[in-house]
Amino acid sequence: MSVYSYEHPLIGKVTYVTDHNPPLYGDTISFIKGFEPSSQLGFVHIPQLEGRDNADSDLFFHKKAHKQLLTVFTEIEKQGLLDIITQCNTAFKMRLRRPTSGYFSSLPSNHAFGLALDINQNDGMDGISCAPLAPVFQYYGFTWGKTFSMAPDATHFEIKKFL
Repeated sequence: MSVYSYEHPLIGKVTYVTDHNPPLYGDTISFIKGFEPSSQLGFVHIPQLEGRDNADSDLFFHKKAHKQLLTVFTEIEKQGLLDIITQCNTAFKMRLRRPTSGYFSSLPSNHAFGLALDINQNDGMDGISCAPLAPVFQYYGFTWGKTFSMAPDATHFEIKKFL
């Protein structure tokens, strides 16, 4: 077990432990100070994902971002882009970052804060099928993982700022 501190741009200073010492790539973490998932996260129901195979319509997400997330999916529906979504079920996961380029990170994933979700992880194209959704997510305060310089991840969308 290793203990780390990190100044998250939206959450503030957090302290967490990893399951292994040294930590493993994508290791499971537990927060010991600065963030309490049970009080800051909650389920948000996304009506547009109801009844879709490989998609959870109830996502465990940061409470401050519920309205933002609902607005994104409403806009995706308005623009006729819902059929692009073939998979959406990875929101909350208590772990370190797992970048796709192979470099190791001891920083917590934004999934651990309920600030990120993955769409179309198994599309066979490294998630690039999400590209038409990116402008909608970005307009509503999300960052698209495809734009990450160190480890682009086209399946990943995360809150950049609370609206």
